[in-house]
Amino acid sequence: MQGAVRLAGDASTRVYYRVFYTDGETSIVMIQPDPGEGPEDTFLDVQRFLRELALPVPEVYLHDPREGVVILQDLGDDLLETIVDRCDAERLAKIYGDAVDLLVTMRRKTAGLTSGSVAFSLSFDEQKLMQELRFFITHFVEGLCKTDLPGSARNSLEEFFLTISRFLAAEPRVFTHRDYHARNLLVHQGRLVMIDFQDARMGPAQYDLASLLRDSYVTLPESLVGELIRRYAAETHEPSEERFRYVFDVMCLQRNIKALGTFGFQLSSRGSDRYASSIPRTGRYIAENIARYEEFACYRSCVEDFISGPALSNDLAGP
Repeated sequence: MQGAVRLAGDASTRVYYRVFYTDGETSIVMIQPDPGEGPEDTFLDVQRFLRELALPVPEVYLHDPREGVVILQDLGDDLLETIVDRCDAERLAKIYGDAVDLLVTMRRKTAGLTSGSVAFSLSFDEQKLMQELRFFITHFVEGLCKTDLPGSARNSLEEFFLTISRFLAAEPRVFTHRDYHARNLLVHQGRLVMIDFQDARMGPAQYDLASLLRDSYVTLPESLVGELIRRYAAETHEPSEERFRYVFDVMCLQRNIKALGTFGFQLSSRGSDRYASSIPRTGRYIAENIARYEEFACYRSCVEDFISGPALSNDLAGP
């Protein structure tokens, strides 16, 4: 080994290094902070499952469970997030079309399966969806915004969260990556490759699509978002495109509120400002979706006061 460089990590406590070898080759070393406890086992389980289905994921070269170390194929630095910055409209539509097509392929290859990965034993049920939304209250509203929620507001948000969680939990479930967005898709040798898939579980078909098209890190033209939703719905033969879009928008509400909880935790508990600039964009998505449907009108003012409003405030955006 010739040297190593630490890389920007994800929202977990894992640490990543790019290792350089004397022969000019490189690899990525992922280090779990609690060696011996096996939390990397889920990553390896899902990686193996996806690779057996010929879905694009990095190769695993070595796993040392005693040290919590996994050595991975180095796919380079061309994250979708960074490529978007240098894309014209045609290239943007092409690469996001490829990302939607990969979701369709993953759905087709996992359809009907009930075993083969730990992901099939996990799901976005009502309990999990509510857990994420309550995490948002703890770490964004109370932790980051330092807001003591009045009882009436807390009750209103709880009712709103239960309404969307019960609705989403009742939807048919498919295999989901769970974090399918511009920081977890790499372009390697001309094709997209998925990373950070260890939290895969069963959930609504709209979940990964919401992660991709209402991404906290990238703003897409609204016309392209609509086109890609229609593309996915057509390829998966959804019986009603209108209803599919409605579930997509509700899923976006839950997913984006959950993301604010993660960002609040990173800022207030871990002191990391890597996600601060993504807060206003995420707040804007929530504001737009809550205003789109009349059935959510009774929750709108509370959401504006304690979710989208604070998120859109420059006070939380960081330097």
